[in-house]
Amino acid sequence: MTFFMIVAKRHTMEFFNIGLENVREPAMTIRILLADEYQMARQGLRALLEKEVDLEVVGEADSGPAVMRQVQDLAPDIVLLDLALPELHGVEAIRQILAVSPHVKIIALSIYADRRFVVNILKAGASGYLLKDCAFEELTKAIHTVREPKTFISLGLADIVAQDYIEALRDSEARFRTIFEATTMGIALVDKEGRVVEGNPALQQMLGYSQTELVNQVFTVFILPDDASRCKALFRELVQGKQDSYQVEKKYIRKDGQTAWGRLNVSLIRAAKVEDHLAVCMIEDITAQKQAEKAIRAYQEQLRSVASELSLTEERERRRLATDLHDHVGQILALAQIKLGAIRESASSTHLVEPMDEVRRLIEQTIRYTRSLTFELSPPILYELGFEAAVEWLAELIQKQHGITVKVQTDRSAKPVNDEIRVILFQTVRELLVNVVDHASAKNIRVFISREDATLQVKIEDDGLGMGISTDAANGPSGFGFFSIGERLKYLGGHLEVVSEPGWGIRVTLQVPLQY
Repeated sequence: MTFFMIVAKRHTMEFFNIGLENVREPAMTIRILLADEYQMARQGLRALLEKEVDLEVVGEADSGPAVMRQVQDLAPDIVLLDLALPELHGVEAIRQILAVSPHVKIIALSIYADRRFVVNILKAGASGYLLKDCAFEELTKAIHTVREPKTFISLGLADIVAQDYIEALRDSEARFRTIFEATTMGIALVDKEGRVVEGNPALQQMLGYSQTELVNQVFTVFILPDDASRCKALFRELVQGKQDSYQVEKKYIRKDGQTAWGRLNVSLIRAAKVEDHLAVCMIEDITAQKQAEKAIRAYQEQLRSVASELSLTEERERRRLATDLHDHVGQILALAQIKLGAIRESASSTHLVEPMDEVRRLIEQTIRYTRSLTFELSPPILYELGFEAAVEWLAELIQKQHGITVKVQTDRSAKPVNDEIRVILFQTVRELLVNVVDHASAKNIRVFISREDATLQVKIEDDGLGMGISTDAANGPSGFGFFSIGERLKYLGGHLEVVSEPGWGIRVTLQVPLQY
C-alpha cells in the first residue's frame, strides 16, 4: 500500500470515529431549527435542547416548504431534519436547503439504518446522521460535533458506514493507481517540505531518474536556479492554504543536464493532520510546443521585416518616380512653356497668337498636374521639413480635394525619428485618412501629434459612422488593414490601438519609439 493510500485511509477512519470523541462546548449560542412533521417529536427535541445553555431553538417547521422559508428568514446554524418530512424530504430536501444556505449544518434524523441510505444522505451534504431511537442520548454531542466542523454518525452506524467508504476508497485507489502508472503526463506526489514521495513512470522518463533516485529529492533540484525562488514561494503559499492550486510554465533540468519545457499544475491534498498534507504535481512536457511557438515568432518577425521592407521599397520607388517627374518631365514642360512664350512674342502673324495661348494654358495645366502628382507620390516636404509638416500638407490636400475639415495639432516638441520610421508612419497616416474619406462619411477629422516620453504618438479621430471593433490580445483589431498597420508598427517597436463603436466615429492611436 502506497504512502498516499495510507494517508487517505487514516483520514477516513478519523472521519468516522470523530463522533465518538468528547467535544469542547463552544462559548457562542448555537441557533437550531427543528424540522419534523409531528409536534410531539418537536416538543421532545425542544425539551432536551433547552436544558443546554449554549443551544437555542429559533424555530419549528412541519413541512418542506416551511423549512425552506424559515432557513431563509431565521438563518439557523443547524437544522435538525426529519428525512420523512412532507412535501420535501430526503436527499432533495438537503440539497435545496444547502442551495439557499450553504453554510448551515444539517443533522438528518431517521429510523433507517441501511448503510447505502446513510451514505447517500452524507454525500448529499448532511453533516450528521442520527438514528431517532438514539436521538436523546446523542443529540447534543451531534450538534457540537458538526459545529467543529466535523461529521457525526450514530454509534451503531459508524462501523458499517466506514466499511462502505473503505471499499469505495479501495476502488478509488485502484483507479488512481491505473491512471498514475499509465498516463503519459508526469505525476509526482510531494510532501509539505517539497520532497518527492513518489513519481510515476512518465515522470521518470521525462527527468531521466529512476524511482529510487527521485524519492526524497527536493523539487527545486529539477528547476533552473533563476526560477527556484518563485516556485518555492508558490509552493509555500499552497501548503499554507493561501491557494488551492497553481500553474506555471518553466524549464526543468534532466539528469543528463539538458533542459526542457514543462507545464506544471500543482494541487494540495489535505489530510487530517497538516504534516500529512501531500501535493500532486502534474507535469506536461511542452518542449515541442515551445519550439513551435519560437519558430512562429521568428516567422512573424520575418514577415514584419518583409512588410516593412516592402513599404520602404514602395516609398523609394515613389520617390524615384517623383524625382523623375520633377527633374525631367517637369523641367521639359517648363522649358516648352518658355520657348512657346518666346515664339509667341516673335510671331509675325496675329492669327497664331490665340492657338499659342491655348497650347500654353494646356502646358501650364500639365505642369500643375505633374507638380501635384509629384507631391502625392512622395512629398518632398516629408524629407525636407519632416513628418509633422508633411501631415499638415496632407491635411490641407484632403480638405481641398474632398471638402472634409482636417485639423492637425502638434505640441511642437522635438521628435527625432529615422527615415524608416518617418516613411512608414506617414504612409500609415495617409492610409488611415484615405480610409476615413472613402468609408466613414465623416465631416471632421482631427490629428494630434505629440511626444510621450520616449515615443512619438499620433491620434486620428473622426465623427463618422464608426465601426464594431473585434480585438484579441494576440492579433489586435480585426480587419486586414488594421492587421497590416499593426504588424508594420510592431516591427518598428510600436503598437496600434483602435477604439470605435457604430455611430460614434473612430479613434486610432499610433505609437513608435523616438530615435536619437
